[in-house]
Amino acid sequence: MRIGIFTFQFICLLAGAILFAGTAQLAQADEARIPVATVNGETIWLDDVMRQAERLPAKFRQAPMENYFDQLVTDMVDSKIAADAARAAKYDTKKEIAAAMKTAADRVLAESWIGEKINSEVNDAAIEKAYKIFVADTASREQVTAAHILVATEDEAKSIIASLEKGADFAELAKSKSTGPSGPNGGSLGTFGRGQMVPAFENAAFSLDVGKITMQPVQTQFGWHVIKVESKKIAPAPRIEDMREQLVQTLSTQALGRVLEELRAKQEIKLRSFDDIRKDAMAANKQ
Repeated sequence: MRIGIFTFQFICLLAGAILFAGTAQLAQADEARIPVATVNGETIWLDDVMRQAERLPAKFRQAPMENYFDQLVTDMVDSKIAADAARAAKYDTKKEIAAAMKTAADRVLAESWIGEKINSEVNDAAIEKAYKIFVADTASREQVTAAHILVATEDEAKSIIASLEKGADFAELAKSKSTGPSGPNGGSLGTFGRGQMVPAFENAAFSLDVGKITMQPVQTQFGWHVIKVESKKIAPAPRIEDMREQLVQTLSTQALGRVLEELRAKQEIKLRSFDDIRKDAMAANKQ
């Protein structure tokens, strides 16, 4: 699936957009909206402020709202009076500004509409189903406890494998031969899950049976490895409550992709290449 700039930006705003949809529905259902301020007789409502708060960077939203609420309202007041001054000066009739306003309005409409679509799909039933699929996928939670001996050349690694086959002690060889930082500890790497090691090393370690060593050296960017698997286990699945945010994000991203792909399939979209656009821009600058 192709990820466009809008898609990427929307993923960043996804949680806010879903909350935006919920807030909008709440405002429609409850006629008693809560006023926050007035500017020349026009009311700024609490749900307006909340929508702006949802667009703040995460580092701001992590703080208690009372820490930034007054400043947020002040910024909205300043924006309102500056916009009124711009309209009085007929800035909204300028071609480039009118185009920018339309783009901004399109984005607000798109985020609101897509937010509601996603909000309707990412419900408790969908979250529970995704959690059950995760729990059933034990391979993703498999963990390996392993040790390794790291050397500079393939021949050195093959020599170590030959010594191990004759009964040499793995930990002692690691202490005397390994160039890796785990050597003094007998090559022990502790316990790790998938995605924590480089691919070649991970594939070799997870494919080994407990107590076995790699019969062929494993090459990575660090050198040549001889790996021994000491134990394997399946890590317990986190509680659904602890995974809810991650599941919501994953489901929302998937739903966003489906919605946009369905929309694109119904449209006639023609895209020019960047090179052609650059040529036109360079020609325009020469005139």
